[in-house]
Amino acid sequence: MGGQSDAPTFGGKTLIVEGAVTQNGKPAASGDVQPGDLITADVVSTSAKASGTITVKNVDIHVEIKGVVSGVDISTGTLQLLSQVVKTDALTTIVEENADDSYSSLTLADLAAGDYVEVSGERQADDTLLATRIERKRLDASDDDYDEVELRGIVSSLDAVATTFRIGDQLVDYSTAQVEGVLADGVEVEVEGQLNGNTLTASKVEVDDDVEGEPEGEGELEGPVSALDSAAQTFSLLGYTIDYSDASVEGTLVDGARVEVEGQFDAVDVSLFHAEKVEVKHEDGGLGSADGEVKGAISNLDSTAGTFSVGDSNFYVTESTVIESDDQAATLQEIQDGDFVEVKFDSTQQLDGRTLAVKIELEDEDSGDGGSDGDPELTEVKGLIADFDAANKTFSLNGYSVTVDATTTFESGDESIDEATFFSSDRSGAECEVKGTVDGAAIVAVRVELDD
Repeated sequence: MGGQSDAPTFGGKTLIVEGAVTQNGKPAASGDVQPGDLITADVVSTSAKASGTITVKNVDIHVEIKGVVSGVDISTGTLQLLSQVVKTDALTTIVEENADDSYSSLTLADLAAGDYVEVSGERQADDTLLATRIERKRLDASDDDYDEVELRGIVSSLDAVATTFRIGDQLVDYSTAQVEGVLADGVEVEVEGQLNGNTLTASKVEVDDDVEGEPEGEGELEGPVSALDSAAQTFSLLGYTIDYSDASVEGTLVDGARVEVEGQFDAVDVSLFHAEKVEVKHEDGGLGSADGEVKGAISNLDSTAGTFSVGDSNFYVTESTVIESDDQAATLQEIQDGDFVEVKFDSTQQLDGRTLAVKIELEDEDSGDGGSDGDPELTEVKGLIADFDAANKTFSLNGYSVTVDATTTFESGDESIDEATFFSSDRSGAECEVKGTVDGAAIVAVRVELDD
């Protein structure tokens, strides 16, 4: 489920979670359901949709990989994790977990080798993982959990004599592992263990064949399409085979397209879902090459020329630019000067002094969609500091005048700093994110975060 906001959404509607939540079948909390997570769940009531909410129960969060990043390639929008290639696009939610359980938005450029991350996504036909959410955890090499990895996927090249198999390119040694279920090529497994060189030494291997707790009856799924078979009228989503032969389809189905599917779980085959409606939210996920972002009010918009500004930053759009509003594809013609937007950009692609906008997300400033501190009234603004005034403790950010008070907290990277330290040197030109309450063109900051 996608969308960058302070609450998870489904098809532009706020998701309300009832009852127990699991992550890969293990106990979790309702607060663990976050934007970009792929989940399976039972729909409690479809009547709630009219009010802009959808209520679900029996929620299981699908996490495909947990482990340490070994490499990042911004130009291709990929990262290497274990022996897996993880693809990103403009719709991938990338965040960092903060000490207070809030989240800060990141781009792929913020990730580096050695970061410990948790990835949700959908396996593609080439066995890469298209990430819908990447969450950087607050772990480093000194933490006990840093060496622990988890990997979900399909078994191949099973060798019962050598006690090894592969998930994609990742070799798994299960010789000392607790194995639950019957291993065979083609079955889906979850592996826990440690990485030793290029081998994942498993401590536990669990075959995903337990039907207990599987969703039943009416359901809804959302995520990227893979293994599309237009002749058989099927595709894969969240480990299910989606049969859309009797479904109404809105939009064009292609591998990688983000879709919302409504229908019924099969009463006998727990891996089959009968679609009644398939709605394509985005046919193309765009580029994964964003290396920066700004948040603020749009200005100087020329929808014909495909250009606009946010503060002092000037942008242009191309056919690859993803424009989104309430989890739905939108157009530049639907945006107007003064609208609050989040823009992810690729600073390496310049045209006439403007930077390529990889994604534009139209946000409701008054709703606090930019906030991630659990307060619906908070808004985020991100960009480069200007008009820094240490004496009066003010500065500007994307056209907003920022003030602080006694309750404002300050961070530099992952470290907390005090107000005196923040204003002790000129921060002009530094990348900064401010969360606070907006009044016109002014923001009273609740939190000020410097990007080190």
